[in-house]
Amino acid sequence: MPPIIEFTAPPLPHYIVSGLSALPVGGKHPSRKNIGAFDLLVVARGCLYVGEEEREYEITEGHALILRPDSYHYAYEGCREESLHHWLHFQILGDWRVLDEEEYWSSRGRSHESDPQDYLSLHPFATTAYTLALPQFTRLAQPQKMAEIISELTEMNRHIHLPSVRLKQQALFQEVILLLSASLESDRPTPQSLCAERAASYLREHYREPFSAKKLGKAINFHPVYIARCMQKMFGCSPSVYLLRLRIDQSKLLLLQTDLPVERVAEEVGFNQAAYFTASFSRFEGMSPRKYRQRFAYTKS
Repeated sequence: MPPIIEFTAPPLPHYIVSGLSALPVGGKHPSRKNIGAFDLLVVARGCLYVGEEEREYEITEGHALILRPDSYHYAYEGCREESLHHWLHFQILGDWRVLDEEEYWSSRGRSHESDPQDYLSLHPFATTAYTLALPQFTRLAQPQKMAEIISELTEMNRHIHLPSVRLKQQALFQEVILLLSASLESDRPTPQSLCAERAASYLREHYREPFSAKKLGKAINFHPVYIARCMQKMFGCSPSVYLLRLRIDQSKLLLLQTDLPVERVAEEVGFNQAAYFTASFSRFEGMSPRKYRQRFAYTKS
């Protein structure tokens, strides 16, 4: 199966240049080595026959291939029909790596074990890194929209001398990244991830309500034991702990953004007893709700 390209952000990927190329019968994509930038190919008509190292790809209409900046890529066959494709060069300025599909989906299930809230509890306004993943070869979920965005980026190159245009290009290019990422997510929704995501979605919508494993199972049509197993795999915790973390996160927003008493904050996020809220908050955040508010809330001068 095609590899997955995973990168750390910020910084976000940086658009360089794009264009539209037509190839006649027998035409080939150029062969290059270590070009220093990622090369995204999106076929609008026909088919390209492109290899990278030991892998060979047939990129047909509606498909996309990302050629890596550190590899040798080549055309292993000429076009059998007139073909049209968009190309786009971009660079990832931060860290990135290549994973096979099994490794990616396995690591995705463990990615929640290190909770960014552990850091945010001490630095609530800090910028934290996160990872994004792109399929190296995929059938696009929205090929027409992808073509329209790249065409707009290419048209904007006519006014590249204007600083405002370069900024708009970078902002628009992030939609390309989102479309590629969405294609990956639609490629392989496992039964376990589907169950875990549905359970998490339900808990986010009903976090103020009393928790019941039986009620959760009935709501999303899965057995409670299976739900617990899936959430443990995907999020590293049980449904009840996921809900507790969610309530604590919501309470931090209320502590920072409102003047509600701690007892009222506890009630607003689903705790029946203020003492249990305080004990739970202290266990997760290392300080009481009142100390958290005193340490991080804005004060009027």
